[in-house]
Amino acid sequence: MGTIIHTACPLCGTDKPNQKKKFLFDPYQVVQCTACQLWYLSPRLCESDMLKAYANSDYFKGGGEFGYSQKQGTYFDQEKALRLTFRKFLRQLQRRNMTGGHLLEIGCSYGLLLEEAEPMFDSLTGTDFDSEALKRVKQLGYQSIQGGVDALPIEKRYDLILATGVIEHIYNPIEFIKQLHQHLSATGWMVLATPPMNSFWLKLQGKNWPSFKIPEHVTYYDHHTLTELFRRCGATQTIQLPYPQAYPLDMICEKLGFSIPALLAKYNIWLPATMFAIAARFNTIAPSDDS
Repeated sequence: MGTIIHTACPLCGTDKPNQKKKFLFDPYQVVQCTACQLWYLSPRLCESDMLKAYANSDYFKGGGEFGYSQKQGTYFDQEKALRLTFRKFLRQLQRRNMTGGHLLEIGCSYGLLLEEAEPMFDSLTGTDFDSEALKRVKQLGYQSIQGGVDALPIEKRYDLILATGVIEHIYNPIEFIKQLHQHLSATGWMVLATPPMNSFWLKLQGKNWPSFKIPEHVTYYDHHTLTELFRRCGATQTIQLPYPQAYPLDMICEKLGFSIPALLAKYNIWLPATMFAIAARFNTIAPSDDS
């Protein structure tokens, strides 16, 4: 299982979770900070153990202890739905003049979003811990970087930094945003997309909410707490963005406990309020660590 540790709130550092509001996943707990209202996992698996799981080539294939599972639909089972989702969201960013120039995607997996974004940018770069996934990214002709934010070239700046379904995995979100800011151009945008902790799906499903992906998801945001994260990191402008997401119909039906005819399995449906996004601008260039 790995080493399990207690932590204070990753956003404000307060160590006073609300004892009346929590979700139990023995030996883990999802608790809410009484100071800033962020929901977070405590105790949680230590970060080094979790990073080993992300680097495992089975993570996206449904063969490992964590990550996508065969039962829930692997990353490849969801490829068509993911492409539809990425395409629709990127077009929204394009309408808001947030595309163009150099794109950096954090947690790019096999590069599906980068492929959809190619017509909108001059260059595309993706990071991930999975070396096998990055082989495909490189074959597509994009720059691939293995590792986290620390692996990014110090001198490189990007016009859009995008991370979908990533921030909920980050153990130290303030450090993460500040490090990314060092790679953002002066007029660039940083966009994060994540499941909403105040979603009506959570109210309906309780502990069975799919976004309780324990122990991978260590922070759980809503519009207020994600905006607060950006504010604490120096953002001068934030914009809330919808993030419509498509899912394979057969995967949804399986989770609901019934099967559908094979002819319908190829279809995808759009589910509301499963993800949301916030775009932030800083209007200043952050100094690099060696400056």
